Amino acid sequence: MARRTIVAMPGDGIGKVVLDEAIRVLDAAGFDAEYVNGDIGWEFWCKEGNPLPDRTIELLKKHKIALFGAITSKPKDKAAAELAPELQGKGFAYYSPIVSMRQMFDLDICQRPCRTFKGNPLNFIRRGKGGTIDEPVIDTMIFRQNTEGLYGGVEWTNPPDDVYNALMTHPKFKENFAWCPRPELAVSTRIFTKKYTTRIVKAAFEYAKEKGFKTVTVCEKPNVIRETSGMMLKVAQEMSKNEYPDIRVQDVNIDAQMMWLTKNPETYNVIVAGNMFGDIVSDGFAGLVGGLGFACSANIGT
Repeated sequence: MARRTIVAMPGDGIGKVVLDEAIRVLDAAGFDAEYVNGDIGWEFWCKEGNPLPDRTIELLKKHKIALFGAITSKPKDKAAAELAPELQGKGFAYYSPIVSMRQMFDLDICQRPCRTFKGNPLNFIRRGKGGTIDEPVIDTMIFRQNTEGLYGGVEWTNPPDDVYNALMTHPKFKENFAWCPRPELAVSTRIFTKKYTTRIVKAAFEYAKEKGFKTVTVCEKPNVIRETSGMMLKVAQEMSKNEYPDIRVQDVNIDAQMMWLTKNPETYNVIVAGNMFGDIVSDGFAGLVGGLGFACSANIGT
């Protein structure tokens, strides 16, 4: 009897390739597990109207751990157009299975390691004077808040009266958007809570402490997105002061970070960010070490 049972969810496209290879590596390394298949992905959206079927959710509830490949997501109109004819016009709406799993199981902490593997021809290099080539060793762990922010799913087109009236109480909205006819208005929220902001920042500090890194970089945009990005930066600064005095906080805006990661990426060892900016910066760093296939991630709850 294997020590653990893992729900294996290949998903779509390259996921069906990399999942089999991941299991082959785990087997070769002596990882003691058996795998049960979980249906997920575009095929099940098209023929069932649900890319994350209830039967897969039940497997996840039972076994508590899953190995996931990759997923296809398309805009609302394209997703609706690819439904089976008998499902068309019946109110089915596509939601990303990976986002759904994160929220359903409260997998609020995402960790993505981006590390240089020596000899990989896709590694990032710098060219110096006289044609010299420098290949920096990148060892970055990105902590991305997984369940809030722009991916929280709280959004409207043609917002209802109570939402619209609430928005109109904000002077910036009234000044800049009151001209827009409501049917032509789309609103997506960016919600941070102190509880889950604190959890992701704490995870980043604990990792830095464990690995002996002296800096945690908050990659947000507090000079513009003052309330939400400001909350994450303030939480990190207070945590450094009160709990981790030997680890300093570095504040780098997401746009500047995307420039600096191609200048001196080896200096960023621990990065923490909200959902959208964490998504962006983790893919950016993955590109420096060979691409997404070299940058696995973990979605972790309590």
